[in-house]
Amino acid sequence: MDSTDLERLEAWFANHLTRLVPEGVLVAAVSGGGDSVALLMLLTSTPRKVVVAHLDHALRPDSARDALWVKALAERLGYPFEGERLEVARIAAERGANLEATARELRYGFLAKVAKKHGAQAVLTAHTEDDQAETVLLQLLQGTGRGLGMRPKRGKVVRPLLEVSRRTLRDYLRSKGQDWLEDITNADLTLDRNFLRQEILPRLAERFPQAQAALARFAGISQVEDEALDPLARLLLLPDRRWPCPAYRVAPLLQAPPGLRRRALRQMLEEVGVRPENSWIVQLERALHGEAFTLPGNWQVRRRDGTLFLIPAVVGSFPPWRGSRLPRPGDQIFLPTGRVRLVDFLAEHGVPPELKQVWPVRAVGEEVREVWNLWPEAEDLEYMRMALDEAKRAGQKGEVPIGAVVVQDDQVLAKAHNQVEHLKSATAHAELLALHQALLKKGEKVLPGATVYVTLEPCPMCFGALAEAQVRRVVYAVENLKAGALTVHRLNPPFAWEGGWLERDSAKLLKGFFSQKRTP
Repeated sequence: MDSTDLERLEAWFANHLTRLVPEGVLVAAVSGGGDSVALLMLLTSTPRKVVVAHLDHALRPDSARDALWVKALAERLGYPFEGERLEVARIAAERGANLEATARELRYGFLAKVAKKHGAQAVLTAHTEDDQAETVLLQLLQGTGRGLGMRPKRGKVVRPLLEVSRRTLRDYLRSKGQDWLEDITNADLTLDRNFLRQEILPRLAERFPQAQAALARFAGISQVEDEALDPLARLLLLPDRRWPCPAYRVAPLLQAPPGLRRRALRQMLEEVGVRPENSWIVQLERALHGEAFTLPGNWQVRRRDGTLFLIPAVVGSFPPWRGSRLPRPGDQIFLPTGRVRLVDFLAEHGVPPELKQVWPVRAVGEEVREVWNLWPEAEDLEYMRMALDEAKRAGQKGEVPIGAVVVQDDQVLAKAHNQVEHLKSATAHAELLALHQALLKKGEKVLPGATVYVTLEPCPMCFGALAEAQVRRVVYAVENLKAGALTVHRLNPPFAWEGGWLERDSAKLLKGFFSQKRTP
């Protein structure tokens, strides 16, 4: 590398780094290998404040010597040094975990600690174009369902060298007269990444000279698409907050294009800490249609009515409930309508069998007095019953049976039902009529903090009115598979959006109404 190429690389690096991290202290992860030493040398061509961080994994007899070498290099360049030694192999064995995964977790934990200590804006790692190509190949071969490749920036971790080849960095170091360390474990072909690096990519390069650059470029294209599509996919994950475990409404996922649905299912897996491999995403798609299965970590996946449950081996997300216990055989609950077996009560409320044994109750002996989130009935259920009563009135008048209730500050401001036929107006939907009544009653043009309960998911027209009225929350019973604002049109609600309350009753009412309409 001549002086012109050297200056060009340093100028590019300085500009690229400024785009990624405009200002602030930087932590540079330096192992002593050629890539990380090149990163550090490139940083010397910038005015940035840098802290050199080195984690000794204690995987080789001479690893302590490497740490001393990196410390000496940092001191020679005038940078503060932070080092730590962890027996990664022992820790992985104690956890019964994969060695590489444990090393990665501990390394990033150490780097985060150093960044916090020094108030750093970013942690820089020296991953190169070569590393990006290896990562893409590895992910494809392992069948991952996640986005391909490493991102230039994720949280505080920044990878400024993903566009630079390992060969270029070695040429740069030689031009600077700077040596580096060689890690003998890089020759261990039992490690998948090393096998790809030593055996597969060189063979590919012989036949396809641009293979490495093409794989890295493919990762960049994939990541740009992720940035556009992942937020749309996340809209499909509508949490069903009635349950003490991760639970999601099924209809938005089933109505979505397959590409968005699979992205959403990948995000679902990531939220529960399961590696989003393609095989699990395929299984989740089947689960949406009712096929039960078990994920790694003993997560049981079950569909019940319009909700998909991910039930952990131990349900630990219940809020503390003083004086509660778990259900027992023979438990009965005393309702105004009479005595009911607790198991039947839970089944009536759509509780999956796997949750029946761990649902907290308060009881005297075998007499259950309270059931968490189910009895006494939640306010949401009370208000949805009012909306359902309105829907029944609509059906009795020959209208599509949809009802709505507006509540603000624990006060019912309005109740209304569908009157499209009666008023000869396509805009006379239940939620619009209820909103209009509530605004008149309040003498205001908006209803901040209000909750609207409606038996059918609002359409885009009503969605717009709800947004303009500045309601805080919309709670509906069943998804609108014909014109649902989120389920069909995938609009992004500016308010809380929850479904599933009294879905069986509302669905039965709608089905019965349209069945009668079809009867000659």
